Amino acid sequence: MSTTNSKLKAAVLIVSETASQDPSTDKCIPILKDVFSGSGNDQWDVAETDIVPDNVLAIQKTIRNWTDGANPVNLIITSGGTGFATKDNTPEVLLAMQYAAIHG
Repeated sequence: MSTTNSKLKAAVLIVSETASQDPSTDKCIPILKDVFSGSGNDQWDVAETDIVPDNVLAIQKTIRNWTDGANPVNLIITSGGTGFATKDNTPEVLLAMQYAAIHG
């Protein structure tokens, strides 16, 4: 079995109210793409990127699309949604998704 692209696939998810309304305010995606291309020993392809508001369903939907589809990614990097505001809930969402995946 041979594949045309043997690189591992990464995805970058930015959780930000501001950047979801104005993607030009996000600085993480370009930096992370540079990190993967420059420091990844040419083993990684940033196959997916998205910016979502700090909304539980938006975060879950994006991650599930990347992990449960026909061509799942190997790694998901998240940035944002980790502050002290009541809407900042990215770690809790990811923990709940991990728990559900393990315990059904």
